[in-house]
Amino acid sequence: MGAWGVKALQSDEGLEVLALVEEMSEGRDQVTADELVNAARTAGLLGGDPTEDEYLYDVTALALAEILTGDTAQLADPACGGTLFVPTPAGTAALVTWLTQLRDAGEDREFLELRSSDPRHIKHLTAALEALSRMQEAR
Repeated sequence: MGAWGVKALQSDEGLEVLALVEEMSEGRDQVTADELVNAARTAGLLGGDPTEDEYLYDVTALALAEILTGDTAQLADPACGGTLFVPTPAGTAALVTWLTQLRDAGEDREFLELRSSDPRHIKHLTAALEALSRMQEAR
């Protein structure tokens, strides 16, 4: 695990997610949340059960939330090639469920155990979850 910031996209695992998203969005005007979640699952970066304690899956869910909500200012290409990432009921709900489970798991979860020493991590996780929830409510 290599991380140099608070965001999931500021980690080695997050860059794997970003590479997948860049590949799938190349030449496309838009990509849906359903497509993001399904591609991550197909690539083995995200599981199907948010109660599963798997660091990679947790980072992936948070990275997808950052991409979907546009929290990408730190990237070399923050606009992700101009691709619009579109929230969808199922895809957004999957990420909301995952991040809620992660937030509520306490320090028993590897992601939180490794990152709980810095309160900025929990603050970022909460902000990402709130941004996704607002997207979900707007639909």
